[in-house]
Amino acid sequence: MKVLIVEDSTSARKLLRYTFEHYHCTVIEAQDGQEGLEQAACHKPDMIISDALMPRMDGFQLLRAVKSDPELNAIPFVFYSSTYTGEKEVELALSLGAEAFVAKPVEPEKLWEKVCEIKQEWEARQRKPAHPPINESDEQYLREYSRMVAAKLEQKVGELEEALIRREQAEDGLRTLNTELGREIGEHIQAEETLRQQEQELATIFENTPFVMLLLDGDRRVRRVNGLACTFSGSTINNLLGRRIGEALRCVHTLDCSAGCGFGPHCQACAVRQTVVATYETGQSFQNVETRMPISVDGTEQIITFLFSTSNVLVAGYPMVLLSFQDISDYKRLESQLQHAQKMESIGTLAGGIAHDFNNILTVIFGYGDMTLLSMAHDDPHRLNVEHMLEAARRAANLAQDLLLFSRRQSGEKSTVDLNEIVRSVDKFLQRIIGEDITCTITLSDGKMSLFADAHQLEQVLINLATNARDALPRGGSLAITTACAELDEPDSAGLGNDRSRRYAVLTVTDTGIGMDDKTRRQIFDPFYTTKEVGKGTGLGLAVVYGIIKQHDGRITVDSEPGQGTTFRIYLPLSAAQANGNKIVPLNIQPERGTETILLAEDDETVRNMALALLESFGYNVIVAVDGEDAVQRFRENRERIQLLLFDVIMPKKSGIAAYDEIRAIEPGVRVIFASGYASDSVHQQRLADDHVMLIAKPYLAGKLLAMVRSAINAGGTSPAGK
Repeated sequence: MKVLIVEDSTSARKLLRYTFEHYHCTVIEAQDGQEGLEQAACHKPDMIISDALMPRMDGFQLLRAVKSDPELNAIPFVFYSSTYTGEKEVELALSLGAEAFVAKPVEPEKLWEKVCEIKQEWEARQRKPAHPPINESDEQYLREYSRMVAAKLEQKVGELEEALIRREQAEDGLRTLNTELGREIGEHIQAEETLRQQEQELATIFENTPFVMLLLDGDRRVRRVNGLACTFSGSTINNLLGRRIGEALRCVHTLDCSAGCGFGPHCQACAVRQTVVATYETGQSFQNVETRMPISVDGTEQIITFLFSTSNVLVAGYPMVLLSFQDISDYKRLESQLQHAQKMESIGTLAGGIAHDFNNILTVIFGYGDMTLLSMAHDDPHRLNVEHMLEAARRAANLAQDLLLFSRRQSGEKSTVDLNEIVRSVDKFLQRIIGEDITCTITLSDGKMSLFADAHQLEQVLINLATNARDALPRGGSLAITTACAELDEPDSAGLGNDRSRRYAVLTVTDTGIGMDDKTRRQIFDPFYTTKEVGKGTGLGLAVVYGIIKQHDGRITVDSEPGQGTTFRIYLPLSAAQANGNKIVPLNIQPERGTETILLAEDDETVRNMALALLESFGYNVIVAVDGEDAVQRFRENRERIQLLLFDVIMPKKSGIAAYDEIRAIEPGVRVIFASGYASDSVHQQRLADDHVMLIAKPYLAGKLLAMVRSAINAGGTSPAGK
């Protein structure tokens, strides 16, 4: 809000300016009515706040001039005066168009509340019919008021003349004495009023600001502080007064220097000292200067980052510097974490893109390799070479899947797995993570421990816990991983999901590291909570572990004491089924052949050619599309022939999902197999909601694709589009 303050008193005008600028208003100042009228015409303020009694043009004359000007009469006008406060004067002000007449003095907060209330009432009245302009009766009232004022002045002049006559009749000595005494009393009262106003200004500024405030003299010594400064430094006001900046803020460099603040080896480079000196010497203000300072809190050194501002002020006739600052260490810490998270997100996006392209390449290798196996005799001497090639491709596929898990672009796929096998699979990788100075021992239970779980997510749990243990063992030590079965009592198993068997696999990870206290232990699963230095951890590792365990209907507990190491115990419900593993095994049986027509949409040429060759070699008729839009057009042209859609998910112009939705609007019974390097959540949701949708993940074996194609066509019948 833009506010015009018209006030002939410099101190009163300054206090009003501080008050409104504190509430983020733009303030324009004028020292009498004539200047106020000029400023109003120039700046068109949102509100005018004026004194009543002023030289050249008083408040009533200014109000009359504003309301007579068509360009200014809509501006709300508020009197703020300690004179002319009688009922007649207030009535006259309101009749001339003033919004309110506020009598001085008013506390700054109360004045602001009153102004906001006046502003709201004025805005409400703007939606109602406007008041009629000043008429002749208003002019008559002004003349009556002028006459009344003139009469009072004449009466006063008469009284003064009589007093002068009587005073002249008195003894010259007494008259001189009374005159001198009156002058001294007046000066004393004025001095007390000035001091009171200055004290009120400082108190208002200091105690109502949300920042640490210090008033400094030319020697950079503290002359006044607010309550927040005492809270920040942990000292009382008396302990802060007279100290220099660094001593008041408990700067470590100052405390370590016997000569005090400003004389140590680090003081010449101190941004606070340099800025305060520049402000005092030049009068220039500085806003939002960012710097860091080591401070001592309860005997512990901390590096804080803060923003500070300086301005030159005149207090009781003496130039001083007003220093205000705000600790932004937490904000900078959050900013650093956000930047790290954004960097990790960018890396994840890159990893996801690489894995997507990698899976397309592996799809071609798997497809042609499996096609070759299907055409070879079991005793062919070259068969073993192809199987070795496919095994290497399987390892590459696992690497691609790890990239997708890192980028969080791979939806969890649960199957029956063996917990012991998962631990064995990451053994060598864990050894590389923890380093040679940490001994890792793995003790597994006898037999298989079948879980219905996502194997790669459980591998991620082990990796995160091992990484956490490595950071807790800066000087080396030992890490132990064990698996066991446990039957928990009913109270203990409460909250462990819907499994009613009460039999659980227990994965225990124990390190001999530095441990943690109870406060830290209660917070370790909170997102972004970390005890590591900035840049050495995101605080997400254990939060991810907690989320994975909860998704598997499990529970994780932590036992730790400072200096005694840490033990994580993870409880996962056992499955009655035997683990089937996740190894890709080439099919040894000959897939069924077919004669149906399939619409194949794939933007990658090598994958498209492989799928085309595979399907045609088993008797299928294939119509090829290179993107989503092409697929929709091909379906429109061959609607009566097509029995099945085989679509890649990610394609240019139109995605596989969008193309399928458009085709389904034409033919609701059409069936589709989606193939993708990574399957988004939308594909999984569509597969669950629509029994006409199947999903095959790249890379896939030729035999698996042929079996899925045959299954989809058989489920829909032999007629086109499942009719």
